[in-house]
Amino acid sequence: MSQPCIMMYHQRMRTTIDLPDHLLVEAKKHAAERRIPLTRLVEESVRSYLSEQRMRRAEVPGSLPLLRDPAPRPGIDLDDTSRLWELE
Repeated sequence: MSQPCIMMYHQRMRTTIDLPDHLLVEAKKHAAERRIPLTRLVEESVRSYLSEQRMRRAEVPGSLPLLRDPAPRPGIDLDDTSRLWELE
């Protein structure tokens, strides 16, 4: 039986990405200013982006929109909710 593949943080995978020239130049300048390798800058950036996306998904959704006219459509009886299934 095969073991599941578990990727550890210390393992690295080489890959190639295509970036617009101006973005690569800016990233290299930023990495040089911080005195870190470009690889580390990209890694930190991807981690930060993914963390932000996880936090956004975990956020409590905003309040529900309010209706301007809260009255039900004609023919709707709020005391007989079983009829709501028949509506289109």
